[in-house]
Amino acid sequence: MNKQTLTIAAALTAAATSAHAGIDRSGQDIGIIFEEGNYVELSFANVAPSIAGNNPFAGPISQSAVDYSTFGLGIKMQLNERLSFAVIYDEPYGADISYANTPIQIPLPTGAVPAMAEVNSSAYSGILRYQLGNGFSVHGGLRMQKLSGSIISGDGVLEAASGNELGGLVGVAYERPDIALRVALTYFSAVEHSLTGTHNGLPATATVEMPSAFNLDFQTGIAANTLLFGSIRHAQWDGKSLTSNSPVFGDVNWVNFVDDVTSYQLGVGRKLNDNWSVAASFSYTDGASEGTTLLAPAGATKSIGVGGTYTHENMKIQAGVQYSMIDDKVVTTAIGPTTFSGGDAVAFGLKVGFSF
Repeated sequence: MNKQTLTIAAALTAAATSAHAGIDRSGQDIGIIFEEGNYVELSFANVAPSIAGNNPFAGPISQSAVDYSTFGLGIKMQLNERLSFAVIYDEPYGADISYANTPIQIPLPTGAVPAMAEVNSSAYSGILRYQLGNGFSVHGGLRMQKLSGSIISGDGVLEAASGNELGGLVGVAYERPDIALRVALTYFSAVEHSLTGTHNGLPATATVEMPSAFNLDFQTGIAANTLLFGSIRHAQWDGKSLTSNSPVFGDVNWVNFVDDVTSYQLGVGRKLNDNWSVAASFSYTDGASEGTTLLAPAGATKSIGVGGTYTHENMKIQAGVQYSMIDDKVVTTAIGPTTFSGGDAVAFGLKVGFSF
């Protein structure tokens, strides 16, 4: 079993990042720490969702979630036979919701404007991995996160940003290179963010906690040049909220998360020759069928992904496409129940890596 080639397949469909319209985007992937030798990679993904809806009082809603792109960068260094180190940049959380050109308008002193949410994030992770022997290893490190964004809802306009806040991660892995087996479990701590900005143009502060999460990643050879791979991610969103405070408007709760989110992926990869590998996967992300905010229109998501990898000498190029079907969701607000139905999304991802 060629471990170096087959482990490529497990990353193929990850190149097409999660295509649902949730806030958890990158999946906090740390797979680069398991690359052989010294390695550097750059990744890009674009997601184009389509989630229409209808409100019996306001009328049809042609679109709610809008296109977005994400970027990632990582470098892994093999310090000695047992110890390695990686630095990863990703954009773990985000939201791009807009009700422009729809009946969902918010009355403000300056005039009615569409409800919207735009959330951006960046994170840097430093990870050490130590190989204990007999296939076992441990890894851990620190994550530095930053958030910024804007929300326009019935509570007005909030614009805020945080500084760099720290969290941690720790995990364990087991490998058998002869059958391309690897199982890795990683825990990510919650990260508290204190934000400063404005509420309706006046100074305000806000707080939000990005949730703790568990990632379980696995792969194993099942036949010659064939790999079974998958992952489970569980993020503890239940009970998390975004709350602002200002001397004029007091405490305002902008968003409540009422359900944890679990994502599952299962796929098969196949080595075609010394240069080409292909893979296909199915994934499912659970989601609430009901809600209380128009800033969360997506229900559960089912996705099918395909991808390919080309390797030549020290270069590796991965590309993947993912199509997602988004379940119906009913959101109850002051203007009555809004039904979002028949949503879908298409994602394209690209990774380029070099060994050195």
